[in-house]
Amino acid sequence: MKQILILTCTIALVLPIALTGCNIGAEQKAELENLKAALAKTESERDDLKARINIVTQTRDKLQKQLTELAGSSDQLQKQVGDLTTSRDTLQNQVEELIQSRDAAVAKAQSAQERFDKLETQLQIETQKVHQLESQLKLIQTAIAELQDKVNL
Repeated sequence: MKQILILTCTIALVLPIALTGCNIGAEQKAELENLKAALAKTESERDDLKARINIVTQTRDKLQKQLTELAGSSDQLQKQVGDLTTSRDTLQNQVEELIQSRDAAVAKAQSAQERFDKLETQLQIETQKVHQLESQLKLIQTAIAELQDKVNL
């Protein structure tokens, strides 16, 4: 804006001088030189501002690129979080299934242990019955032997 204003002022000052023709006096020459110096200074300021604008534009472009990269990274991280959440849920379901399987296996083992204990008790009872029957058999065999001895006498 400043450059345009300076350039407009310069043109406004130079135009009347150019229109007046060849009667330029020493004072007018000095003023013309001042205007040329002002124009050169304005052009220099303009070039400096253009250079600054280029630097700001490059910085803006770099920041925009970084922002785009960060947005991509953010999306990628959100996807990974989603994948990890899904994996966690799957693992939790597997853990729950394994716990149920373990509980079922423990229940079966307890049931089997109870049946084993019951069968062991029955075995002991049956073993006692067998011992009693063996004792009775021995008594009967002894009695038969005695009767055979008496019959044979």
